[in-house]
Amino acid sequence: MRAVLVVVSLLGLASASDLSFYKFMQFINDYGKDYNTKEEFDYRYQAFKDNLDKIDRLNMLNVGAGGEKVHGINEFADMPYHEFAQRLMKPIPAQSEPFTSVAPDADIDWRTTGAVTAVKDQGQCGSCWAHSATEAVESYTYLLKAISTLEVLSVQQTTACTYTNYNGCNGGWPYVAYTNAVLNRGGEDTALDYPYNIAQASVCKFGTGKADKPVVNIKGYVNVTKGQLATALTTGPPSVCLCAETWQSYTGGVLKTCCDTIDHCVQAVGIGGSAAGAPYWLVRNSWGTGWGVKGYIYLDATVDSGNLCHIQEHVTHPTE
Repeated sequence: MRAVLVVVSLLGLASASDLSFYKFMQFINDYGKDYNTKEEFDYRYQAFKDNLDKIDRLNMLNVGAGGEKVHGINEFADMPYHEFAQRLMKPIPAQSEPFTSVAPDADIDWRTTGAVTAVKDQGQCGSCWAHSATEAVESYTYLLKAISTLEVLSVQQTTACTYTNYNGCNGGWPYVAYTNAVLNRGGEDTALDYPYNIAQASVCKFGTGKADKPVVNIKGYVNVTKGQLATALTTGPPSVCLCAETWQSYTGGVLKTCCDTIDHCVQAVGIGGSAAGAPYWLVRNSWGTGWGVKGYIYLDATVDSGNLCHIQEHVTHPTE
């Protein structure tokens, strides 16, 4: 209710030509934003205006590449990039060596087989790598029959128990998580038994010991050969690490332009559009269902030899 009152009270302060102000008022109303001070209001409004300019630039690039407008106003539109970037890992240099890519030739969607859990929200914490690794463990242990029922596993275990004396919000690698947080702990707890807690991202409750209520374990992991994501997707939905710097304003459609520095890990869950000759990767993110297409993003699988956002360079999945 307060957000609506703010909209009503402030509409008279802007000129009719200030379209960005009216868009900001609508944004406040649509997303139930509540700013406590004028300083915070001004700060968020400036970030919103900057993001509107960025949205226009990114849409021009995507349309120029033969695509559609895929960027727009979403729940992150009042965040300056440095604040939004807390959801990303520390940037990691991308691999530049050439490789041969296997082109997708048929649609795959692991969500339709019951092998993918619900979209999660990592919050203001760079634990994307832990979400990505945990999601891959969830899917592959189910598909490999290590467990009869798909379980929602503990992202907190992966976040806090992979590295020693390290804040898991500062980034990490899924392949290290498979070994240190799961295999060496004797398996992984459920999310119910060990729930996600950003404040405890640097404190593993097991210390140097084993998981207390593991429901599933793995035997190791596979590094998928660069360029072989389409092949890997025929057996399951793997973890992928890529560049997501420009994803803040994504609202739907097929992304055709991206960025260069690997800073985020997600889960590739399938391929769409193959029947129409326009394949795209189906990617599950960990920014909640309010972002993108109910938490998912579609990446063109033909641009950059199928390596848009460097999606084919760091692909891993656990083995049973």
